[in-house]
Amino acid sequence: MAARHIATKAMKPHLYYMSAWFCPFAHRATLALEHHSSHLTWEWIEALGWEKRRATDESLQTEHENWYHFKAPELMKHNPLGMVPTLVSEATFTGDASKGPAKPPVRESLVAIEFVDELVGGGDVPIMPSCPYERAKMRVAADVVNKKVCSKYYHVLVRQDPREQREGFEALVAGLDEFGSQLDGGPFYGGRSTPGLVDYALFPWAHRLPVFVHYRGEQYAIPKNTPGLKAYHEWLAAMHALPKVRKTCPPWDDYLAHIGRYADGSARSKVANAVRDGRDAHQYDDVKDDTSH
Repeated sequence: MAARHIATKAMKPHLYYMSAWFCPFAHRATLALEHHSSHLTWEWIEALGWEKRRATDESLQTEHENWYHFKAPELMKHNPLGMVPTLVSEATFTGDASKGPAKPPVRESLVAIEFVDELVGGGDVPIMPSCPYERAKMRVAADVVNKKVCSKYYHVLVRQDPREQREGFEALVAGLDEFGSQLDGGPFYGGRSTPGLVDYALFPWAHRLPVFVHYRGEQYAIPKNTPGLKAYHEWLAAMHALPKVRKTCPPWDDYLAHIGRYADGSARSKVANAVRDGRDAHQYDDVKDDTSH
């Protein structure tokens, strides 16, 4: 779990960060916060928890379901949809007018990365390029990674038909191959010398992909049989070599246990509900896939 950060200089922006240690979507925001940790401070609020219940859906292949049993009141106050990451300014969180005017909460993981970068004016090493055309290019590439790789992660785990699992895995590998072919000599996306939006969009899932081997077998290891996939593995090693990136990674054994509720199809989250229904993870619907109870 990421460290708890407390403000040390009044001049630095201070954020309240509603997160969940296991969530790769929230992990994106953590990466951005750590990237700019010299220029802002934040306080982590662990916002989600799970509970095992008897199965209510006959289609499940387990005798139980795992539901969110806890959503922090701070999260629900500032984001009634109950989704992480959610970033809130100090003035908004505390209601202290001396901290400045209230600001709307920041939601959505890819938006959070850009927001943190903009909040500190790019800091010493910007996440986003300065050119608006290049920024637009990065946003499109991050969206592609989100759909072709990150969403397919849940397809491999939540869907219980082996044929569907394999289809999801092969689509994911194709997405990684495409990503690797666009590294342009790297070490990071687009030939950057430091991580940017696309790198932080993908890394939380890239770090977690070895769970496939544990739950689906050795045939689900990410191959190195194309130039693009070899470049992807080199990129992943370069990301893991960065201390600020390693600091954000969840404890592996704890995460492996957590993701088991997705691997056996028993998780009840908006993402899992969408995938179980035959949609991609990024196609979840806040109403249709609601997990409130």
